[in-house]
This record gives sequence, C-alpha cells and structure tokens, in this order.
Amino acid sequence: MSKSELIFLDGRLLVLFCTVAEELHFGRAAARLFMTQPPLTQQIKRLEAIVGVPLFVRTTRSVKLTPAGEVMYERAGRITADTQLMLRQARRAARGETGSLAIGITPSAAGSPLVSALSHYRDAHPEVRLDLREMNSVDMEPALRTRVVDVALMRPLALDADIETEVVHEEPLRVALRHDHALAKQRDVALSELLAYPLVGYRQDVSPYFRAMIQGLFKRAQLKPRVAQESVIPTLLTLVEAGVGPAIVPLSLGRIRTDSLRFLPLRGLPGEKAQVILAALRDQGNPAVEGFKAALAQRGARR
Repeated sequence: MSKSELIFLDGRLLVLFCTVAEELHFGRAAARLFMTQPPLTQQIKRLEAIVGVPLFVRTTRSVKLTPAGEVMYERAGRITADTQLMLRQARRAARGETGSLAIGITPSAAGSPLVSALSHYRDAHPEVRLDLREMNSVDMEPALRTRVVDVALMRPLALDADIETEVVHEEPLRVALRHDHALAKQRDVALSELLAYPLVGYRQDVSPYFRAMIQGLFKRAQLKPRVAQESVIPTLLTLVEAGVGPAIVPLSLGRIRTDSLRFLPLRGLPGEKAQVILAALRDQGNPAVEGFKAALAQRGARR
C-alpha cells in the first residue's frame, strides 16, 4: 500500500468496516454507529476502492466477508484496538498519570510528613516511575536547570524568576541535646540558656538557610552564641551525640534519631518555623509535576 493510500485509510473507515464485519448487517451496524445506512454503505464502498478488492459479499438476504475481508477484519481489529490504547495512553501521559518524575529532596526533610506524601503519590500513580534523589538544597537549582530533577523539595533559597516555588511544609524548631546534657531534663529551652554551652552550627556552603535562620534568632534576641563546630544535616546530630554541644534543628530530625538524643522546644519562640518549598522550572514541561503538586496539597503535607 502506498503512502497516499495510507492517508485515505483513516481510523474512522476501519471502525466502520469492523462494525459491519461484526454485525454482518448494514442496518444494525448503522444503528450501532449512530448513522443512517446509505452513508455507511458509501463509506464501505470507498474503503473497498482504496483496498482494490471487495471486502463483503452482499445479497438481498445476507452479508458476509470475502476471504480478503476476513484477513482485513483480523488485522483491522488489532489496529483499532492499538489505536484506542495509544489514545488512552497519550491522554494519561498528558494528565501526568504515566511517565517519569525525578524528585530532589533535602536530607533535612527526610523525617517530615512529605515522606508519607511521596509514598501516597507512588501508590496513587503506579505508572509514574519515581526517581528520588537526596541532595543538599544548594545543589537543587543546577539540578533543575540541567533536568537532573523535575522538581525539588528543598529549603528556601534565593532563586531566579524562572523557577517557581511554593511552601509545602512548615515545622517548628527544636533544641537537640544529648540525653545526659544538663538541659535535657527541662521541658523546653530558652535561647539565653544555650549561651552557657558551645553549639553545633551550620556550614554556610551547604546549609545557608539554617545558618541564617539560627543567626537571626540570636541576633533578634541580642545574644551572641559560641559555635564550637559547623556541620551539615544529618552529620550535625552525630556531633551533638558525641557531646560537642547542642544544636537547633527542625522538628522532623527528631523523628529520625531519638535513642540517645532529646529534642526540646525553644521557649518563647513558638512561631519560628523552618520551611520546605517545592521548586520547579516554569517551563519544565513534565505533566507529572502538576499531579505531584496536587498530591502534596491533598495530603496536607504543609504541617
């Protein structure tokens, strides 16, 4: 069959042919197709002209397939089924129900409700291949730009205007202490009480968000802490456990390790919360991203 013949042999003609072949009656086939019989007969004649051979033997009392029609019917049924499947899959892909989604996630959010939201999304979208990549927030912007990840769950940073962001999770801060620390038996800890001890802080090159947040807390209280060592999450908790000093951390870290550490509220600072944002390029073009955003909103992962 030439290319020109393929152009004229459209999917509609095959559907009409298959319906007549199933019914072996032009009147019943026309009724199934919600059309009158004369146009249906004309279309079948058109199909036979394209193929170049008769497909039906018609008498006043019966309709049956010719040998060529039987071969055509067998193949046409597969083609129409494949076409319908193709259309369904294309529409599902456009809705973000299939395909793949690469998600960057900061280690500091590993114990947050976002993890259960990710699990729920995976269960609800089994045909979307999830690729979870743990990386520091400072590495997320280049990962988005190079399409290593489609979406990032990260701590807030200054990002260019072509990256859209929204807050998807907020959590209070806690003071992480060894279980045998002098402050560990209290119900909460004031910032001023931490001045008596060396603290574990955050590295600027890896955790600028938390470094700025903690420095801001002390600065607004007109206090100057002593930072013994700077680190990154989750290594920071290892230093606390080793007795280097307390650290101010997001609540979700307390869900990761609690065996030898205590996580106490900051007294007088109930409104101070660490945020996780969802970031994606405005022109990223992956329909699964919108479905993922909707899943996070549905699960109420913000708090």
